Amino acid sequence: MAKFDIIAATGCPTGIAHTFMAKEALEKAAAERGLTIKVETHGQVGVENELTKSEIAGAKAVVVAADKDVQAERFAGKRMVSVGVSKALSVEAAGKLIDRALAAKGDDSVAAAADVEDEVEEKESIGHIIYKHLMNGVSHMLV
Repeated sequence: MAKFDIIAATGCPTGIAHTFMAKEALEKAAAERGLTIKVETHGQVGVENELTKSEIAGAKAVVVAADKDVQAERFAGKRMVSVGVSKALSVEAAGKLIDRALAAKGDDSVAAAADVEDEVEEKESIGHIIYKHLMNGVSHMLV
């Protein structure tokens, strides 16, 4: 099992460029700091490079750079920073996010509550389902 210093999730509603630009910037910024990183992307084709529970548990900090739902509740209790995807497009900006995440305080009591919630099957609201389909249609029109 690989262990990462930083884990991240990126995503934008159209799922085209920004998702992967943020991923690349985060990877370069982590490398500059001598840190290992795994970035989960929420793009047009869905979730790629999905983070496992053990990878989440073993990470020192989390960076979420997304304008769509990336199930951030999975990271409850971890040192984390969460911003819009446009805030992580340059290596410099991504590096600042990594630094902020490492400096953040985590709350382990929240992590225990998140584990209990994982056991309950979640259902998407009808509004969220409609939103996802609408954004998927917009993505296809842009391609």
